Amino acid sequence: MISSTSTIPAQTPATSRISADDAWQMYNDLSIHEIGRLAHDVTLQKHPEPYRTYVVDRNINYSNYCTARCIFCNFKADPPGMDSGRRDLPDGYVLSFAEIAEKIEELLAIGGTQVLMQGGLVPKELLGFEWYLDLMRFIKKNYPSIHIHAFSPPEIHGLHQIFDMPIRDVLLRLQEAGLDTIPGGGGEILVDRVRDKIGQGKTNTAEYMEVMRQAHRIGMRTSITMMFGHIETVQERIESLQVIRDLQDETGGFTA
Repeated sequence: MISSTSTIPAQTPATSRISADDAWQMYNDLSIHEIGRLAHDVTLQKHPEPYRTYVVDRNINYSNYCTARCIFCNFKADPPGMDSGRRDLPDGYVLSFAEIAEKIEELLAIGGTQVLMQGGLVPKELLGFEWYLDLMRFIKKNYPSIHIHAFSPPEIHGLHQIFDMPIRDVLLRLQEAGLDTIPGGGGEILVDRVRDKIGQGKTNTAEYMEVMRQAHRIGMRTSITMMFGHIETVQERIESLQVIRDLQDETGGFTA
């Protein structure tokens, strides 16, 4: 229950749309358990059925070569010819289709239905655009039951820049080859002050959200993520959520 000292009005998120000011007030006045209860109330209003669903999937990182300079990443490898100045990076790799198939076989063996595939911002000297299309076709031909949830907005935007193609065309060609939905990787905090400090060389907020917008416009659903607890302020967390809600109001394309 809401604590007796709370200044949150009687109308809760379950009965009204909250503003950024409301969110700030809730953060300061309520415990995480109280906020969780309000969120649960919203869930019950939208989905009164007494069950929830989940997906069994597998993350497959097809490559770790990346030209971005995210300060929190221990996954990336500098592509040949790039020196990010870090000496703690792993060796770079690109998985073969055979290696990817082996991972999908292991997923199917435990009843999995989806692959989440992400990599880095890979130079065209290492991976041509046809490689990505061939990968989609390979999976759909050999594993037609598998849902392909792949290529985060920074990757899509990277393909747009690397191959000088409109974002919409990148998405349409990948969709035609077999891409089903897009994950929300690289969302972090959708405020450029934060993104400029922790993710140099990656999409800014407008670029990230434009990929999402274009995906929704061609009928492709997406998820979206937030990475919090680093240099961002509470106000910036709320601003990030507002950016997401604004696009959801416009397109309705976010599944989660």
